[in-house]
Amino acid sequence: MNKSEGYRKFQIGFHLIIALIASVIVYAYAVNDFQAAYVIIGSVIAISSIYQLVLLLGRSNKVKNARH
Repeated sequence: MNKSEGYRKFQIGFHLIIALIASVIVYAYAVNDFQAAYVIIGSVIAISSIYQLVLLLGRSNKVKNARH
């Protein structure tokens, strides 16, 4: 495993954790005491992290296909 592979795995883990935390925050504020500002901010953060995950996973599939 080279440095770029380790960094990519770190990014995947990081964005996965951020997306999960943001989703829990959105859920908590939407269910208990609906506060639109927190729901919007949490949604933007979660969507951003999910988008980055999709890009990272798509890039890794292209690299794996190119190697074989």
